[in-house]
Order: sequence, then structure tokens, then C-alpha cells
Amino acid sequence: MMEPWLLFIPACLALNLTPGPDVLFILSQALGARRGGLWATLGLGLSYLGHTLLAVVGLSALVMQSATAFTLIKYLGAAYLLYLGWSSLHSASRLTMPAAAEDSGTWRIFRRGLMVGLLNPKVALFFLAFLPQFVVVNAVPVPQQLLLLGLAFTLTATLCNGGYALMARVLQMRIKGSPGFSRITGKLSGLIMMGLGVRLALAKA
Repeated sequence: MMEPWLLFIPACLALNLTPGPDVLFILSQALGARRGGLWATLGLGLSYLGHTLLAVVGLSALVMQSATAFTLIKYLGAAYLLYLGWSSLHSASRLTMPAAAEDSGTWRIFRRGLMVGLLNPKVALFFLAFLPQFVVVNAVPVPQQLLLLGLAFTLTATLCNGGYALMARVLQMRIKGSPGFSRITGKLSGLIMMGLGVRLALAKA
């Protein structure tokens, strides 16, 4: 049971440390308001928790109905991760520093972060594709595994996002001063997701 966690935690850290749309949103809030990035981070973190609960309910129902359906979801998840990785590799040079957002108060920033996360269908699809990779069907009950995996992802994502919020000014200079930075981070993210997709596709059901 420890083996999936030995793969899951490094995968979470690698994905969350690679700048993506959520990180760019956090940076825009951090540059526009004092502690704005941290409030945006908390809003996004709560949205990840919401997606975790939705994934637990949906995937657990599939497992109870049909092991074959759950296996199909895992392979569809593998295909989706491969698609995300391929897209990231081809758009690696498009990462640009966002403009500073208008200071609209901490509550509005928190709510904006929550809505950005909850209303993004790509985030929901990612959770449905990512979490099943690390489920051991014949071990601890699947709902419990999914919940623990989702909570661990939410925690690592929130910690990484909080770090980006605190380093917003430094990253602003880094991204503007180094055109190659976006290419490197984009390609890294793409390779990680494609690697996860391949691992899932080749894993035994």
C-alpha cells in the first residue's frame, strides 16, 4: 500500500511546482494586492477539495457498479493526461507574466479563486484522470483511498501555490527576464503528465 504513495507525492510536487494557469492567476492577485496571492491560494485550495469530493462520489459509484467501468475510466484518464502533456509541450513558449489585478479586497479575491477552481471543467477532468492511477482496488476501500489522495494533492498544491504567492515579485522579474523559463517549465510539465499517462496505460488493471 505504500508503493502508490511513493509515486503519488513526488508526482504531486512535480506537477504543482510547474507553473500553470492557477499559478499565473495567483501571481496576478499577488501583484495587485498585499496578501492577495495568499487569499487566492486559499480559494483555489478549497476548490480542489470540492473537486476531490466530486471525484470520490463519482469514481466510488463506478467501482461499486462495475470494475470494468473503473478500468475504462483509468484508461480514458491515461489518454487525457497524454493529451494534456502533449498540449503543454506544444504551448511551452506561451507562458507570460500576468498583469497585476486590481485590489478588490481579500474576500473577493478568495471568492474569485474559489470560483476559478470550481468552474474550471479542466480541473474536474484532471482529478478524475489523476487520482485513479494510485488506487489499489483490492486494498483499503476505494472511497477512502480517493479521499486521502485528494486531500494530499490539495495540501501539496496549496503549499506550492502559497510559495508562488510569496515569491510573486521575484517570479515577475524571472519570467520577464528569461524567455527560456516558460519553455523549460512548460516542457517539464508536459513530460510529467505524459509520463503519468504512459504509466497508467501500461499498469495492470
